[in-house]
Amino acid sequence: MKTLRVGACTALLLFLVFMARSQTPGPSQPPPLGTLVDVGGYRVHLYCIGQGTPTVVIVGEFSFDWQLVQPEVAKFTRVCTLDLSGTAWSDPFKITPEKSTPACSDRVDEIHRLITKAPIEGPYVLVGFSVGGLWERIYAAEYPDNIPGMVIVDHAFQGGGAPPHPASASGSLRGYSPPALISQAPIAIGFEDDSNFSKLPQRDRELHTWALSQHPIPVDYEMVADCFSAIERMTGGRPYPLGNMHLVVISTPNEARGYAELQAKLLNLSHNSEHVVAWKSTHMVPIDEPEVIVEAIREVVGGSKKPSAP
Repeated sequence: MKTLRVGACTALLLFLVFMARSQTPGPSQPPPLGTLVDVGGYRVHLYCIGQGTPTVVIVGEFSFDWQLVQPEVAKFTRVCTLDLSGTAWSDPFKITPEKSTPACSDRVDEIHRLITKAPIEGPYVLVGFSVGGLWERIYAAEYPDNIPGMVIVDHAFQGGGAPPHPASASGSLRGYSPPALISQAPIAIGFEDDSNFSKLPQRDRELHTWALSQHPIPVDYEMVADCFSAIERMTGGRPYPLGNMHLVVISTPNEARGYAELQAKLLNLSHNSEHVVAWKSTHMVPIDEPEVIVEAIREVVGGSKKPSAP
């Protein structure tokens, strides 16, 4: 295990990624970037560019929020972003009498069906940002075959119990509070509040604004707790559940109680793990320091192409 430090240290508040649930699109809906894939009676938006293997699959936030990362990764392999049901161009989440919002298992199952039904070839390098890090951990535990590596980008969730420092939903990224682990309260602060949001191309900023206008709802603490319960059931608390899978954990300079311990636990998911600190980033690493994510993906992709030791 090794640690790579990137940039100059700045302690900043972590924020919960703000997810959106879209309703039936209106006439002003912009055309999708990619294709709509039938995953079993409804469609999910998938946007892939580049050529080569392994295929990088990025989970977390909107597909167009990765436009400082995805084109750079496409220079050395195929890379796909997606919008889960109820977000952006994807069909709404299928509501049932028992369920009005997706559970953790619904999201993981949806990602699996998308990967298996879409015209993208394995093996797959998974990149999970924020709550996407939880989904990819469960995915790797449930479907370990054909996944040579993973990148976890600022996983900052506590499992079980009440968090010691509930994060405040008020204020903005320009009025910093003490850093805190993501907690029970949904944080309705997202990429659009970050000072680096302007780095995204204008088209993608407009798409982000459009997607947020589609009656958004946050990922709540219940979803996070559900994910942690699933991880515990699947791994049984055993050490190094990912074996020797190549894993890069990207952290931020969060000084909240428990954050460093959580990152250490993530590094212990695999015998073959590396630690990268995005020193200039808030939680919004994909726009604060996209180059950190690109280089981590490059390393995992390159490592997956090396012949195994005899």
